[in-house]
Amino acid sequence: MGLHEVAEKAKMFGGIALLASAGPFVACQVAACTAWEWLDKHSINMIAGCSLFAKWASPKFGHMMKNPADGFVVPVFLWLGLVLPAWFFYELYLAATVGFNWKRMVVYNLVRIGPMYMNFMYVYVLCHKEAHNFGSLFAKRYPALKYVFNHWIGLFHGVLGGTFTYSHIYNHHKYDNDARDVYSTAFRPRDQFTSWLKYLPEWFAYASNVSSIIAFVGEGRYYWAAMSALCTLWYCAVVAAVAYVHPLFALTTLVYSFIEGNILLSAVNYVWHAFIDPDDPSNDYINSTTVIEGLNFTLGEELHVVHHQYAGVHWTRNSEMYEKHKSGYETCVPSMFYKVNIFEIFGMILAKDYKKLAEIYHKPFIPKGMTQDQLAELLKRRLQCYGPELAARVGRTNKAKSLDEDLVKEMTRDELTGNGAANGKKHQ
Repeated sequence: MGLHEVAEKAKMFGGIALLASAGPFVACQVAACTAWEWLDKHSINMIAGCSLFAKWASPKFGHMMKNPADGFVVPVFLWLGLVLPAWFFYELYLAATVGFNWKRMVVYNLVRIGPMYMNFMYVYVLCHKEAHNFGSLFAKRYPALKYVFNHWIGLFHGVLGGTFTYSHIYNHHKYDNDARDVYSTAFRPRDQFTSWLKYLPEWFAYASNVSSIIAFVGEGRYYWAAMSALCTLWYCAVVAAVAYVHPLFALTTLVYSFIEGNILLSAVNYVWHAFIDPDDPSNDYINSTTVIEGLNFTLGEELHVVHHQYAGVHWTRNSEMYEKHKSGYETCVPSMFYKVNIFEIFGMILAKDYKKLAEIYHKPFIPKGMTQDQLAELLKRRLQCYGPELAARVGRTNKAKSLDEDLVKEMTRDELTGNGAANGKKHQ
């Protein structure tokens, strides 16, 4: 058995261990927050009320933000950055003085993630936006709030500082899912459950900053490696301090939220970069998934092609940028779906339900004369192509690549990223 096979088996066991230990709890929590949303829609409609409040509050707080359109972030910050952490420390106090209570922990974790994972969505989306704004969502006169989502709020939801602020920006957006991207999806067929299992440890290596630090050091980018390491130490110090007070409380809150959040996020990224055309692997409009009128996400995150083309553009301009490059989408059969939840797409991919994927495809971009069966077969082909040679050419326009063509035939994931062995099978 070669090194690659050993690495793949180790990743498989790692993925199984992650799902076996936390998967049932995550599944129950997702089911509960989905049921919460259904009950809310058929009763008090709190979610709609929160949306109306955000629209009312946004212009009133716009002066506090770098961009006035982000005024809604202020009440979100008050809830996620002050109220929920205050509740967390109150629960820690009760656990240490009165005793640990499982029922209270279940309620806390359910509210933390929110109905239809609303709080989870806002935490990760705003950590993402904050990172692309180099920490500054708030106006300059509020320096204490720089990186507040990544370095404070994220702590309670499983976000390590450095993942968005360094790795996501300086690795993922530099390499766009190619072989040097520490969480590239190009090395295995994306329509297999076992592929996602093996992908989970790679995602967690990124989520803990481990693979990013190794990659930065390997490229001589020592500042980013050092800053990622410091961010990791900060997170570990907080977890250690809470564990010192009450180990089980730390495990069921901070540690659990890290595992829970990153299982979900790995699925999200898996969908964002699930489709690769073996004949055109550097096509922007295929390599990133677009969801028109997507459900349960916000701030234009579903226009993922736009995000990779204009990573720092404000979310209010995403639709404008989409329209600007609409002709580019029309030159191919883009990875584009309509009015669907991203986790539904994830489920269809792993279930190999190509016909259903074709059904939810955004109809205006289906070429004239192409049947549903032909579209399903095309999507299947794009999910099943993989390998190191393909990974070398994935991402933004191939002209931007600096890989030596002589190395393409021999390259492995280890050589390019220092993060695991490449899949030895050539792309189909």
